[in-house]
Amino acid sequence: MFKKKATLLLTLAAAAVSTLTLTQIAGCGSKDHAATDGKPAAAVSKAEPPRPVRFMQVGLSALADLSYLPSEVRPRYEQRYGFRVPGKIARRLVDVGQAVTAGQVLAVLDSADVLPNIQAQAAQVEVARTDLKLQQSELKRQQELRDKGFVSGAALERQAATTDAAEARLKAAQSQLASVQNGLNFQTLRADKAGVVVGIDAEAGSVVAAGQSVVRVAQLGEKELVVNVPERLVAQMQRAKGFAAKIDAVPDKLYAAKLRELSPAADAASRTYTARLTVLNADDALKLGMSATVRADLGAAPAIVVPDTALYTRDNTPRVWLIDRASETVQPQAVKLGEATDDGVTVTSGLKPGDLVVTAGANLLLAGQKVRLIDAPAAATATAPSAAPAAKESAKP
Repeated sequence: MFKKKATLLLTLAAAAVSTLTLTQIAGCGSKDHAATDGKPAAAVSKAEPPRPVRFMQVGLSALADLSYLPSEVRPRYEQRYGFRVPGKIARRLVDVGQAVTAGQVLAVLDSADVLPNIQAQAAQVEVARTDLKLQQSELKRQQELRDKGFVSGAALERQAATTDAAEARLKAAQSQLASVQNGLNFQTLRADKAGVVVGIDAEAGSVVAAGQSVVRVAQLGEKELVVNVPERLVAQMQRAKGFAAKIDAVPDKLYAAKLRELSPAADAASRTYTARLTVLNADDALKLGMSATVRADLGAAPAIVVPDTALYTRDNTPRVWLIDRASETVQPQAVKLGEATDDGVTVTSGLKPGDLVVTAGANLLLAGQKVRLIDAPAAATATAPSAAPAAKESAKP
């Protein structure tokens, strides 16, 4: 009995030793496994290869500074014809687009209101003429009586004065008649110079005041462009080195122009300044009223241009990736953008000539990430003009 108990105790002790040994072995295995989840495991893992990127070396380019504005072809000289006297228009003898010659009748007023005045004034002339004849006869009789000594010299002088007054009244009546007759002549509206009718402001049957515009006639010859210039571009129009116009209806020709006039005051309704540009090489294809786009050449200015693919945005701030050639890593760089061009966007601050900028894959990079440069281009020429000048469009043509 005692031997059986001793054997059972030995068996239990051996089992306990085996369990402890297995536990220690398992614990060692856990430590070795945990060591692979920390920094030692990262050191053992294979490093990520550098990301290949395309890039460019930025430099200053001479960009042509341009502004585009809509305009309209207008005549240099345009007359607004109106009657010198008020009245009702009886007939309009021309239409829009019709060519007129000097002296041609444009419109006629109804003479029903003028003829009675002419007749009345003519009657006044006859009255004054009759009175003058009577006074002249009386003066002659008084002179004969004075020669015979029947009347005094004072009476003769009074009659002479009365005769002179009658003569003056006749002249006044004749002047009034001439004025009324001129009013009849003024009821016919004639063109002073040859041109083409570009507008009708009053139709037959309309009652117009003296001087009110009835017909607008543009002289053929010199043509110009009328441009409504916004306030922010007035100074630029004054310092522009030249102007060129593109006519929508004549797309295959570019017209040269020069600034002739710039209004010193803004229009009360549009708040724009009216500029008039003389077309230097106008031809028959240039018709009045055609739409055009005027390009103002403001000179050349150096600027840095980057492609759109080089830009990305973080926190509403445009950025680019700068490449450190020594470490071949990238770092973000905030930039300020200027005008857009056909080649990209101008950068006003944040970059300097000679910087290396990633041009493809900007959204896939991380700060400090290693990169591999591919298709390394030559450094940008500091004086090379841009193929696409910056165009500052103030209004859509």
